Amino acid sequence: MTAQKVPADDKTTPAKPRRPGRPRGGAITAQQREHLLDITLAIYAENGIAETSLNAIARKAGVSPAMLNYYFQSRESLLDVVVEERFLPLRQRLEAHFNNDESDPVTTFSGFIREIADIVLNNDWFAPLWMQEVTSGSHGLGQHIKERYGHAGRDKVRALIVRWQQQGLLNATLNPDLLMTSILSMILVPFTRFANEPEFDTELIVQHTLSLFCQGIRPLS
Repeated sequence: MTAQKVPADDKTTPAKPRRPGRPRGGAITAQQREHLLDITLAIYAENGIAETSLNAIARKAGVSPAMLNYYFQSRESLLDVVVEERFLPLRQRLEAHFNNDESDPVTTFSGFIREIADIVLNNDWFAPLWMQEVTSGSHGLGQHIKERYGHAGRDKVRALIVRWQQQGLLNATLNPDLLMTSILSMILVPFTRFANEPEFDTELIVQHTLSLFCQGIRPLS
């Protein structure tokens, strides 16, 4: 008795389940990764960090949520990458202006203000993201940085400000904890408000901030 042949198109055998792993499409390139971080920052700046989901970033980037989850694991991990690769280098540039103990307050803060302007011009997410974080009251970015990386740089700047005040080089009535936020507000608010109005160019905003600020930080006579 001959065995009965099973038809070639028989589909009774269950398909093997797909093993978890890298999403279809292969690994992302360095350029694609940078593009994803650009999009993430743009959405952070538009909606705020707390209101931004991985799904929203995936939709904007035209990729699957599975791809973002595979390469960045979670919302918090993606924020870690953005902070470490995009934000911390800018913060280090700003803090570097306070590394020279021999410098005077007016020279230091003038360089600091111009550095902020340069950062804003070359990182269009910076000013609106800062505004989002301040006005939302969530303090998500600041709290995240404090928890992950500490505030050693900020504490060093504060100590220098206090020393300048004690030496009579800086207006003693200024509050060291409010000073940096005040400077950022003075320059970032105009950049955000007048970004598309040609009569308010970068140099005009910088000069206005320098004139307003540098007179105010001088010791009272």
